[in-house]
Amino acid sequence: MIQKNVNEKLMYKYPTLTEEQKYILEQLLSQKDLFSSFPLIQALNGLSKKKLIGLEEAILQLDQNQRVLFFQHALPKMAQYSLELLNSPPKKELLESQGTVQFTRKEIYSFLSLAFFGLLKVQHESFPPHCNLYFILKEQPEKAKCYLHYFITANKNLEDELITLERIEFDANYHIQQFFQNNQGNQILDIKLWSNCDKSLQKFEFVDTFLEEQQNAVIVDFANKYVGGGVLHTGCVQEEILFTIMPENIIAVLFSKVLSKTEVIIIKNTIRYCDYLGYGYSFHFVQREPSNLNQNILVLDALYYGDYSTLQFESKSILREINKAFIGFSLSQSAKEEDFLLPISTGKWGCGAFRGNCELKTLIQLIAFSASRKRIDQQRRMIFSTFEDEQLQFYKRDIDLIIDKYKSVGKLFQQLLNITDQNNVFKYLLSLQ
Repeated sequence: MIQKNVNEKLMYKYPTLTEEQKYILEQLLSQKDLFSSFPLIQALNGLSKKKLIGLEEAILQLDQNQRVLFFQHALPKMAQYSLELLNSPPKKELLESQGTVQFTRKEIYSFLSLAFFGLLKVQHESFPPHCNLYFILKEQPEKAKCYLHYFITANKNLEDELITLERIEFDANYHIQQFFQNNQGNQILDIKLWSNCDKSLQKFEFVDTFLEEQQNAVIVDFANKYVGGGVLHTGCVQEEILFTIMPENIIAVLFSKVLSKTEVIIIKNTIRYCDYLGYGYSFHFVQREPSNLNQNILVLDALYYGDYSTLQFESKSILREINKAFIGFSLSQSAKEEDFLLPISTGKWGCGAFRGNCELKTLIQLIAFSASRKRIDQQRRMIFSTFEDEQLQFYKRDIDLIIDKYKSVGKLFQQLLNITDQNNVFKYLLSLQ
């Protein structure tokens, strides 16, 4: 049973080490090499004969200096921090409902060290099913390299800095009263409210880069409703890559309950530790120094359509996606003005494995973003990354024409509900008289 405090809030349940596990961790406190440490790491992960092939390949491909740093400095620190965390576990609430939970970078390093040793436990069935690095260390050397680089390069001088997880739920007092002043009596984000929204459509900026390259921005994570998706298993698309090159985001996987249709999560102050090339099966690690300090990750899950992609054009699906994006782009009521005005860096949200129509999803984000200004004088920016997709590079022209044609959020929303040509959404909207 998950531990509860006096207020009946669910608290994080820490693993209890066996005497053998504690003994092995204590052995790793002293400097070792590949051959002396590997049996210990495997034993902690519950393996006797099978090898952690992914980890072994990743270590063998490190240069000599990096290998020395890992075995003589990082690995003993990982064992030390693991023991310290379990000897004096901090009281941490699970992020089940609206609220925040904070971690120092050292605490996150400690949790990820325990995940490396395969010692964490899944908290509850409503949390992501994987919480350790076991599968990555067993079968995915390129992902394993990213984590090794994190363990090696994490800056001890930054260990006291805070990373915040904030779970945001729909709140009529905020999301309607502060953004839809003419609809004070409405308590839900329904079709009538969106149809009557007279806010002006706002133009996007289109850039031919990856969205995570934006500095001092809110980076949209094309999320699974289980935060992190398959990051700790086979997954290696946008969300999993984002969490792999920024491993501190994994703390959200460990602490976040599955998202409802009106919830989002923001991870504040994460660091990018490495670079990459490729996507999916072609993904591979590229070394670079930690950068992009103080990034904010907006965990925004889209609907999955599978073989039923036509369902996304139904009014209930369009409404769900607009509401989800709007709640995300609106941040929280407690956000400072300077944080609220940070650029939103986004792209083809929900248009890959989730089978979203890219033209429809872009217009949904346009509507949600345009409505997420509290005042006319607020200069918010939406930066849309084309991911070097030549087709998307022509979107700006059509989006600008649609904005000029429909002017307001409400008019464009009403037309989205009436789309008949699902293969040519832009063309259809521009052809209407």
